[in-house]
Amino acid sequence: MLSRKCKYAIRAVLFLSVECKDGCKLKGGREISDSLKLPHAFTGKILQQLARQNIISSAKGPGGGFYLSDDNRKKPLIKIIEAMGDVSVFSSCGLGLSKCSDTQPCPIHDSFKTCRDELLQLFSTKTISDLSEEIVKSNLSLVR
Repeated sequence: MLSRKCKYAIRAVLFLSVECKDGCKLKGGREISDSLKLPHAFTGKILQQLARQNIISSAKGPGGGFYLSDDNRKKPLIKIIEAMGDVSVFSSCGLGLSKCSDTQPCPIHDSFKTCRDELLQLFSTKTISDLSEEIVKSNLSLVR
């Protein structure tokens, strides 16, 4: 459902949230991509886009990099999805049909709509901080 770009963005933001607690040093794009085993150039573009959208914070110059402010941590995950342009996934047809609605449903419309709406609710209510706390508490991994 979510694009690879969006999944990478969520993982990068959560990595920053977990790794940059309590005044840690800034993380560079290469360090983030290496840690998450993501393509360097693609990760760099994603991080720049996230910074432009104020999902993450950045500092330029020598020793610069990316980090999360307290305000960044309070944002719901849906903001990352919106920044990556994937929000249409929550209104699209599960079979990819262009004309699928409550009045003209595809064969899986009702079931897919229920799942899609629940996922939208999850992404709208879970904050970056909520997920990073779960990652630390349960020792979860962001690397495949």
